[in-house]
Amino acid sequence: MPQRFLQTVTWPCLLALLFVSSQTCAGDILVKVEGKQANGLLHLALIAADQPDWNGPILRQLQGDTGELRLSDVPPGRYAVQLFQDLDGDGALALSPRGVPREPVGFSTNPSLFKGKPQPAQCLFEHGSGDTQITVKLRSRR
Repeated sequence: MPQRFLQTVTWPCLLALLFVSSQTCAGDILVKVEGKQANGLLHLALIAADQPDWNGPILRQLQGDTGELRLSDVPPGRYAVQLFQDLDGDGALALSPRGVPREPVGFSTNPSLFKGKPQPAQCLFEHGSGDTQITVKLRSRR
């Protein structure tokens, strides 16, 4: 009798424990944008911060026209954000022949752009199981 009781109680408990432990705690990332101009859509790309450059796989993309963008249900990890404001409406970052952005750009942790585009490791931030808020300052050569 005790063995039968353990079998009927243990299996549902183990299944429930497996289900609960397989659920990762994912929070939102709220990106506040400073320096946004009146017109132009914002384009945001979220990547894993351990990538050597920005050409790797994009984990999430988001567009919006307000000063706040929200990435929902992002699992904990180390990330980097690249952001630009599309002033001419073509959906791509306008660059000069030398590769200098002609539209406002920004990165998480707001690194200096004096030496050019920063690496993702220079822009990394930690995102835990709760919500994370970061501020990105758009900079323009105009």
